[in-house]
Amino acid sequence: MAALKTEYDRIEIRISKMTDDKYDGSITPEMYDKKLKEYKAKQADLLQQMQDHSAADEQHYLTASRLLDVCKRALEIFESSEAEDRQVLSIDSQETELRRLAERDNIVISKVFKESMSAKAPGRPIFETMLQYLEKDRGSVLLVWKLDRLARNALDGGKVSWLMDRGIVSEIRSPEKVFRNVSDDKFMMSLDFGIAKKYVDDLSTNVKRGNRTKLEKGGWPGPAPYGYLNNKADKTVIVDEKNRHYIHRIFELYGTGRYGLKEVAQMLYDEGMRTKTGLMRRASHIHKIIKDPFYHGVMLKNGKYYPGSHEPIVNKMLYDQANEVLSGKLHPQSKRLAFHLRGFLKCANCTCMLTASKKKGHDYYYCTNGKGKCVEHTKYMRSEYLDELVADAFKHLQIDEELVELAYEASKEQANIGQSYLAQAKEKLINELAVVRQKQNKLLDTYLAELVPEAIYKAKTELLNKEIVSIEKEITKLDTEHEDDELTLEPIKKFFLKGISARKDYLHGPDEQKRIIVSELLWNLSIGGQKVQDLQFKSAYAMVAKNPKPGNLGEMLPDLDSNQD
Repeated sequence: MAALKTEYDRIEIRISKMTDDKYDGSITPEMYDKKLKEYKAKQADLLQQMQDHSAADEQHYLTASRLLDVCKRALEIFESSEAEDRQVLSIDSQETELRRLAERDNIVISKVFKESMSAKAPGRPIFETMLQYLEKDRGSVLLVWKLDRLARNALDGGKVSWLMDRGIVSEIRSPEKVFRNVSDDKFMMSLDFGIAKKYVDDLSTNVKRGNRTKLEKGGWPGPAPYGYLNNKADKTVIVDEKNRHYIHRIFELYGTGRYGLKEVAQMLYDEGMRTKTGLMRRASHIHKIIKDPFYHGVMLKNGKYYPGSHEPIVNKMLYDQANEVLSGKLHPQSKRLAFHLRGFLKCANCTCMLTASKKKGHDYYYCTNGKGKCVEHTKYMRSEYLDELVADAFKHLQIDEELVELAYEASKEQANIGQSYLAQAKEKLINELAVVRQKQNKLLDTYLAELVPEAIYKAKTELLNKEIVSIEKEITKLDTEHEDDELTLEPIKKFFLKGISARKDYLHGPDEQKRIIVSELLWNLSIGGQKVQDLQFKSAYAMVAKNPKPGNLGEMLPDLDSNQD
């Protein structure tokens, strides 16, 4: 009977694994259907055999003698109070009922054991203490509320059975059943232990299956990562608005390549990011956040990638940039970049770059005199003075913000290409997805034909699965986009608003922000006589500087898409 059940469960495990392989694309649907039919036929045959054995065992069990001898030895009460093991009766009620049972059968209770850990795994301290206690005397009786309170794992069940085989435990009694040290009783006890073990295994399998289904639907089956919260109402993950900014700053700062993990942790601590206990988050936690694709909308679970339905905090470009720095593909830049204007200022006299140094707590800029003949070399300018010069340069980008809004709204009304663009983009992605799936099928065919080693097959399959998830996510993103021309107009609007706010943002922002603004808007400034002699904006902003007040967005920035840097 036990062997038949083992074989039945083994086939069930094969079917479950084969189902996973089908969803992963490792086997074709045709092969899955063929194998499933074979396995189900075998299970049906095994089930019939088990039913025949069960009928015979039940008849033997009903006719066997079930006389109870009065015990002369100790009684052990073994109970579990873990949440998942809650019973209809409380622990106190269980103990009361067991004491009534002992009194009725003239059993003397010598010691009570109460275990707070689940019986599903070995290593319970109270259980081990009870076993040691029982070893001291032979012929003891165990009194338990239910047999599965003793063990729901093979190791602990085997220990209890071994005690009975050696005569150390003569009987195990519960309000429902009595197991004596005879062959039939021990056989039934082993079945009860097996049923309890199977319940635990089935529960684990069902939980894993449920988690996998939730992942495939875009949900996250577990505690939300830092920066997100679990919405208990609909069991989804939502952005934690309180900490969203810190997550974005982590990727933003580390992606520059100018700061290490410890430096980023310190900077975020200075900006207010804390653990629940008010401490600074460790560099290892910063590393974990940067590596987690969850923050750009993709979930990684058990080595597989799933497109998430939650809101991303960072875009994929910023995520990839930070991870390239982390992996060493983009090497961190040296501390010299701490001077926010270094690399953007030129000497108008000799065309050499201006450098900077820190003296008496202030940053000073001066000509490097690389050609050895510049009179500007001895003229030092404080960074605060140069900041005013740079901010004044951004006045050339000033446009009436109301004009930008009016032009934006007018252009939206005239646009008629949005829906066509979305359809073309989606069709292209669908074609790409079909090509990747075709590659996946060919790879499986070569693997089943034993033409490709398993290691190469698994590595290639992981890459293809990752590519499929990425394409499917892009298709989903297109499906949720607005069916108008905002895909083009919104970036253009932001482009002009950035120029409008550049002066204010530069003057009031930290050095890191100042450098970002300068790098996005300016090529360089030529300084001579401690004044701006020449100014070069990046190509797109150069057009805005020349003609700051046109009639519409098209006139404001012709050919914007081809000229932005």
